[in-house]
Amino acid sequence: MRISFKQIRIGKMFAVLKGAVILPIKANSVGRLGRIAGRLMVRNKGKLIIGANVSFHAKPFPSSISVDKQAKLWVGDNVFFNYGLDIGCTKSIRIGDNTIIGPMVNIIDTNFHPVDVEDQSFSKDIVIRDNVWIGRGVLILPGITIGQNSVIAAGSVVTRNIPDNVLAGGAPAKVIREIRVPREWVRRYN
Repeated sequence: MRISFKQIRIGKMFAVLKGAVILPIKANSVGRLGRIAGRLMVRNKGKLIIGANVSFHAKPFPSSISVDKQAKLWVGDNVFFNYGLDIGCTKSIRIGDNTIIGPMVNIIDTNFHPVDVEDQSFSKDIVIRDNVWIGRGVLILPGITIGQNSVIAAGSVVTRNIPDNVLAGGAPAKVIREIRVPREWVRRYN
């Protein structure tokens, strides 16, 4: 049985329609076969680059992406974003290929406001490497790198770098154990 998809161009984004609500996306570059289900709000004043086969499942709760002036948000190929996503990019966020982002995840590269008069809050790069799984309700703070193939447990607050091939969790997140991930194995989502 052949299923037909209707491909439309909105701004600079191509999206595949399959019972999905499509909202205007202002991206600098978007790969093929992107999908949006639900409500995705995007404010892009910087550079937003989205790879091929990227899915936003923004229902029952909407998702939000904000890219400030001169900031850069890169999303690799085969990335899945679940509902309630909130990305605040004021400098640089890079999300690797084959990454799964669970529901209600917050990724922010700045604290937005100083804590007190002596606080020198600056934006700091975030890097999420390839084949990573970010669990439900995770908060990723500025200046973090999450290593390739790693898994961040639900409800974690990531305040320091996470190495490759580990399960990390907690508040603050710390390594729980190493995980075995064969070189050719790619994380999948349903």
